[in-house]
Amino acid sequence: MIQIHRFVTPKTTRFAQIGELSEETTEIIIALHGYGQLASEFAQSFLPLASPNRVIICPEALSRFYTNHRARVSGATWMTSEDREFEIMDYVTYLDGLTEEILEDAPENIRVVVLGFSQGCHTASRWVGNGTFSPDRLILWGADPAHDLSQEEWDALADVKEITLVAGSEDEYLPADRLIKAEEALRDHQCTFNTVRYEGKHEMVRDVLKGLWV
Repeated sequence: MIQIHRFVTPKTTRFAQIGELSEETTEIIIALHGYGQLASEFAQSFLPLASPNRVIICPEALSRFYTNHRARVSGATWMTSEDREFEIMDYVTYLDGLTEEILEDAPENIRVVVLGFSQGCHTASRWVGNGTFSPDRLILWGADPAHDLSQEEWDALADVKEITLVAGSEDEYLPADRLIKAEEALRDHQCTFNTVRYEGKHEMVRDVLKGLWV
């Protein structure tokens, strides 16, 4: 008879950072990448937001794989459907711990923004729903909140002061009908949100990103 057991072990993770924390820092952005991306490449999209009073943190997901075996190109994923409950628990613990460590050295009353792109949207919504802190703003770009959030998780999302959905007109992962359902779900759970549409596909667009901070 085969039995499946679980064992918790430490794991070395990594994150990309733009800017340095100082007394002048007023905002931290924690940006969660999409499926198959790495933190270093994802961080490139946020260089236009670099400023002396802002620090941008791009954590890398816990599981890596080859997106191209022949070329040995690696990517990372936040989770799969296998043992999903524990995968979610692991990344919530990881993101909580990383954020706690960063905020220890941050000025008081600093503004924290969580941004998820693609698969990172589901990760962000589950993290905010289960984590130990509530960001000042949550941005979900190119995907909707996780489809299986509990009422308690939705209540945590409703506590976020500002939620922004971002969707391209040609985004095959967040077409118009799915965006409408996402808006309905946020509305039904009394979340404060707005929607930003742009002409484009499933990708981070520099001008649109900058516009979210105007």
